[in-house]
Amino acid sequence: MPVYEAEAIVLRQYSLFDSDRIVVFLTNEFGKVRAVARGVKRPKSRMGGCLEPLNHIKLEFYAREGRELGQIRQAELIHSYLGKQTSLSQICAFNYFAEIANEIVQDNQPNHRLFRLFLASLKAGEGKGASEELIRYFEIWSLRLNGLFPDYGYCSNCGKCVKDEGFFAWFESCQARCSLCSKGRGLRIGAAASSALAAMMRLSPDEFMNSPLDRAAAAEIERLSQRLLSFHLEKQLKSYRVLQEMVNNQ
Repeated sequence: MPVYEAEAIVLRQYSLFDSDRIVVFLTNEFGKVRAVARGVKRPKSRMGGCLEPLNHIKLEFYAREGRELGQIRQAELIHSYLGKQTSLSQICAFNYFAEIANEIVQDNQPNHRLFRLFLASLKAGEGKGASEELIRYFEIWSLRLNGLFPDYGYCSNCGKCVKDEGFFAWFESCQARCSLCSKGRGLRIGAAASSALAAMMRLSPDEFMNSPLDRAAAAEIERLSQRLLSFHLEKQLKSYRVLQEMVNNQ
């Protein structure tokens, strides 16, 4: 059975037997991987601490062709993003990022750009806090890197540039319409939100966090990203509801 090495972020865990777990990783080299970690629930396990969710690790695992589950051989911690100083907002946001990645990435399909986005977003959130700007950035870019975010820069009917004036999003056809062509149909995205979306396309998450969104623009982008995620995933993510509850109770 071949042994593979990968740089990985732990997405989630499941109990298997009394001492074993199934661990789901987003790897840079192989995309999403599921593997069994033998004996990690035992108190003296050397790997148990390395395989906690949101850990950035170096991973060695066995995998047999045609098998859904691999088997972890070794894991080495690079960095934990849920340390002792992590705030509740960071915990909720980072777990939300992990659920998006888990749902949107196909098993065993390399997705190098999403891996880099995830890691850059965790680093930005650790340094500056889990701001609304970072959350919206991760949502939009996760969609874009998987071909699920339409080109909203131009009206799909008349070709007019709508980046500066805003647009109406048509979800069924994955198109943008200008005010005239929309005839009032679709989700209205105003000028400020449209400009913020354009800025996301050219900035890193850390850079985008330096320009706070106004409340109306943030709300419009949130509605857009949630409609797109729900449309493509066909469900609302559980961690998003937890994140919303946390924000509402602050």
